[in-house]
Amino acid sequence: MSLVATPSAAPLGRARATADDWVARVAWGVIALSAMQILLFGFGRDQGIYAVVGDAILDGRMPYRDAWDFKPPAIFLVFAFAEALFGKAMSSVRLLEVAGLVGMVFAFRRLGRTLFDSATAGLVGAALAVMIHAQLEFWHTAQPESFGGMLTVFALVQVTGSAVTAPTASARLRAAAVVGALFGCAFLFKPPLGGGVLVCAAYMTRAEWLRSSRPGRASMPVLVSGFASLVPIAAVLAWFWVRGALPALRWTLFEFTPGYTTLGWHGTPHGLLWYAFTELLFGFSFVVPFGIALAVALPVVSDREREALMLVTGIVCIHVTGIAMQAKFFQYHYGATLPLVSLAAGLGLYKAFRWTKRRSSLAALAYGAIVVALAAARVALRHNPGTFWERSASRLAFLVARTPSRDELDAKLYHVADYDLGLDRRAARDVARLTGPDDAIFVWGFEPSIYWLSGRRQASRFVYDVPQRVEWQRDVARRDLLTDLRATPPRVVVVQHGDVFKYVTGDEHDSAAALDDFPELASLLDEKYRLVESVEDLDIYRSR
Repeated sequence: MSLVATPSAAPLGRARATADDWVARVAWGVIALSAMQILLFGFGRDQGIYAVVGDAILDGRMPYRDAWDFKPPAIFLVFAFAEALFGKAMSSVRLLEVAGLVGMVFAFRRLGRTLFDSATAGLVGAALAVMIHAQLEFWHTAQPESFGGMLTVFALVQVTGSAVTAPTASARLRAAAVVGALFGCAFLFKPPLGGGVLVCAAYMTRAEWLRSSRPGRASMPVLVSGFASLVPIAAVLAWFWVRGALPALRWTLFEFTPGYTTLGWHGTPHGLLWYAFTELLFGFSFVVPFGIALAVALPVVSDREREALMLVTGIVCIHVTGIAMQAKFFQYHYGATLPLVSLAAGLGLYKAFRWTKRRSSLAALAYGAIVVALAAARVALRHNPGTFWERSASRLAFLVARTPSRDELDAKLYHVADYDLGLDRRAARDVARLTGPDDAIFVWGFEPSIYWLSGRRQASRFVYDVPQRVEWQRDVARRDLLTDLRATPPRVVVVQHGDVFKYVTGDEHDSAAALDDFPELASLLDEKYRLVESVEDLDIYRSR
């Protein structure tokens, strides 16, 4: 049974247009409401790190060497670009994030039109993807995977479009180069995300082989996309080399990061893979497995549907392998993969809607109620205070009535476990009061946002203290930290209590307790600083 309207079925075509218009309005409404939520997200701990490093880039300094984190470099460039474009505000990167999501929505529509003969099918998948993204809340959005996933979707538009359908070989190779460059950029956000180029190169090679059956010509997409994927990587490496920061990048990504990765390696490889797959399919929304099952079970709607699902499945497998290798299973690790499974689920949801609509309007309404119930039964939000719907209502109330204030909204919504954005704001105000505009400060803890919120410069490249607390690289990190503090004595030192992260540091100690095992820093603090005040679990010391 074909679900695609034909010119001979005029009444059905008009009915389909009416039904599709209704579905499109609902989808755009979900997208708009989700985007409004994202624009009001504050910073989590990771976003504070990226903002500090991005701020350093705009100040002429370099990641890793002058402002340290162990994530790949692209995310710092995104935060720097957002600040340069929209100013120093938490909303800047959210504006850029929403702009990318809107671009992804139009890319989904294009994919739906190309692969499923329906832009509406793509739009349904886009609405699901953006809704799940919003449900990841402030902590798990504006992450490397968030932006790397957008690049993957943009690459898919080229792969399934000009790279295999352009009439001339030169045009197809240009599209293959764009695909490679996009995956090269995705690699700079998270290396496994660049692996999608392998699947896409194989897809383009198969299409070229079916077109010409000439091995030399068929291999060209692999060569072109592979070379193009290296261009953005080489450009970033050249930037670090010219600025003398390549040794810091090498130590961070090839010596420190592997030790961090192995912290989660417990269990068997196939067990980790199984957990990663089941979490992807069932851990964020029940609509995802429901839609995928419908996509597979219901009749095919276009000649390219099966190849599209296989292409997406190949990329998802590479992503999930990367997630399993990291073995942390943080929600944001799935941020690049959720849009891909949402595309497949959107196809199934749309096919089922058309199937029920042809039977009766009542059947379509019942089907819609099932989808809504599944969407409400499982949301991506975890650990945060309140439900996602309650939090969304608070943000909408702020938009409409401007109550509570933005600071009060941040204090109400943006705290989880030991992290509290409102606390960071209060501590930053006190730090700014106790220091001059040109003074340096040092935070011995895991609250990098204090640097950004206070507007005070770092006394050390280390914007948080994890490198000094882990076993595998602490000696090097402690030596470099003490060198920094001797070169730039901080006016104020902030020491944190309660920041225990066994899955990050490998032990049960917080920052204050870790001083007992770092006598050089403990002596420096005792001899040259005095405690002047405490803001909950943050002790503020000022130089004597």
